[in-house]
Amino acid sequence: MKRKLTLRHVYAIFLCIHLALLLVAGFVVRDDMFYPAEESSATAFSPDSHEKTADGAQLYTFAPGENQSDYYLMFYTNHQEVEVRADGALIYARKKTSTIFGHTTGAVWNLVAIPRDTGEITVMTRAAYPSGMDNAHVFYKGNGVDMIREMVHASFISIGVCVLLVLVGICMIIYWLLFCMRTHVARELLYMGTLVLLMGAWAFTEERFVMVLFANRAFASYLTYVILMLMGVTFMLFLNQYNGAKNHIFIRLLAWFGFGGMTLMSLLQAFGIADFKQTVIVVHIVLVCDLLYLLINVIRNRRNRRSRRSLILNAAGLFVVALSIGFELYAYYKKINNMQVYGMLGLLIYIIILGLEISADAFDKIEEIRKAEIYRELAEKDILTQCFNRNAYNEAIQKDFAINNTYLIMFDLNNLKKCNDTLGHMEGDRYLTDSAELIKRIFGDYGNVYRIGGDEFCIIMENTSEKEICALTEKLRHEEELYNRHSGKVRMQIATGYAKYESAMDANLDQTRCRADEHMYENKKQLKAAAGLSPTER
Repeated sequence: MKRKLTLRHVYAIFLCIHLALLLVAGFVVRDDMFYPAEESSATAFSPDSHEKTADGAQLYTFAPGENQSDYYLMFYTNHQEVEVRADGALIYARKKTSTIFGHTTGAVWNLVAIPRDTGEITVMTRAAYPSGMDNAHVFYKGNGVDMIREMVHASFISIGVCVLLVLVGICMIIYWLLFCMRTHVARELLYMGTLVLLMGAWAFTEERFVMVLFANRAFASYLTYVILMLMGVTFMLFLNQYNGAKNHIFIRLLAWFGFGGMTLMSLLQAFGIADFKQTVIVVHIVLVCDLLYLLINVIRNRRNRRSRRSLILNAAGLFVVALSIGFELYAYYKKINNMQVYGMLGLLIYIIILGLEISADAFDKIEEIRKAEIYRELAEKDILTQCFNRNAYNEAIQKDFAINNTYLIMFDLNNLKKCNDTLGHMEGDRYLTDSAELIKRIFGDYGNVYRIGGDEFCIIMENTSEKEICALTEKLRHEEELYNRHSGKVRMQIATGYAKYESAMDANLDQTRCRADEHMYENKKQLKAAAGLSPTER
């Protein structure tokens, strides 16, 4: 059957492509940030002059004076080239790249070691994109180790929230894989776990300490925008699944816009036409549309009088997510840095509550499916031998089988009545179960084994041949002989017979079984005669 391409397939393809790119690249850890300096922790360092050049660059001049000890200069740039000179000599530079990761330097916390007794420092910054030409800078000076330590302390809570988000997302995904995937329930939990994982990773890449630690800022910027793109589409898939996976026209339009926007942004980035930062407004529009879709569902659920709990969760989610996304967009366009943790905290609380709700609902559904499977197994399985029963056989023979290569094989246990009468029913049951296990071990890979009577079993084998059946029967005889050498009281003897389905003479497989039954009874007589039994014992 031809499988339909769905949003999930497109999402998976897009995710795999970008994961492959990210795996090829990598982070480069800085090796110059622990320069030994005598100056204490960071203090504000104001430039003596600041001017804007004709080409849009910004030039800052510092005159710290002579007799200065070693120290670090630290400042933040957002997609800007940097040159730092000490008494006219270039001591630090960060140039924009021209790779698949963009034509940018990325967002950077610059740490520059200033030589002892420097008389004049000049810092020149030039924006990689027109939108960053007016970005102002705040400068600090101090000991490199202490400034890093202060960054870690300042980022402690936000990094903790990021790590917690990542762990919660991983736990949700693992829970779905272990308990929900097989039963095809709670797919929204998978999307939520992916969304939470992406949120944590995105917020982590924006932290000051991470910006200092990882030097490949162009790659880090690329990674941040890829995660942001995936967040918008994952949020859409989660909302659609959580609210019933309705084929609403709005979600279809949003899906096409989201995936189309991601594809266009990726192509523009790959061909060097426009970097992700220049087209990020597309992702922001997707996020705002997601909020509109969430609002539509809240209104629709209220009109449809869905459960009060579901309505409250949707409304709370709308409020918290809208507040978080609104806060992030405001901070982005107002160029406010390191503020994402405040939106993440509220979102984390909502996600945990909703995740627990979805998990509990998934557990109930899994329990219902498990009970249904038990009832179905009881209806189809023979309790003693664990073979399929006559009901399952009657259902199986209704299927369409290949006309020219389907065989039905019958098995009958010789002397079961004698075993019950002389050794007791416990030994008789052991004879049944051991024989069933032997038949399943040899023939079970070729089809289901059915117990269709007290001591009668059969199997339907497709795409096989008479030669293969004879080889399996010989193996059965060999295993039967080995069993009888060590069985003690019980003597196993399994009569077999088979017949090929012939459309010219068989209206259905049950008629094939009748012909197989005749061959099986002939084999039954032969086995008893070979064992030296009298006609009455046969």
